[in-house]
Amino acid sequence: MTEQQQYWTDKITAWRQSGLSIAAWCRQHDESYCRFLYWRRQLEPQREGRFVELTVQSVGLRLSCSGITLQLERGFDPDLLRDVLAVVKTL
Repeated sequence: MTEQQQYWTDKITAWRQSGLSIAAWCRQHDESYCRFLYWRRQLEPQREGRFVELTVQSVGLRLSCSGITLQLERGFDPDLLRDVLAVVKTL
């Protein structure tokens, strides 16, 4: 691992431990948001596509993937689901 790779690995580890969003962490540490995202993509292994188990029930839908389960009832808010999935995608 090069010095620069180690430098960014340490930064990414510090961000993960902080509990902050990437944007908030970058602001607090005077780091470039775009550069942080670049190095995060370079250093973290790419996730392969995964099959997602869908269970349709008479009262709604249950989504399960990688240990995360979402139970959607009839009439759920699609905007809220979109926001939740955006957060889950970053995990």
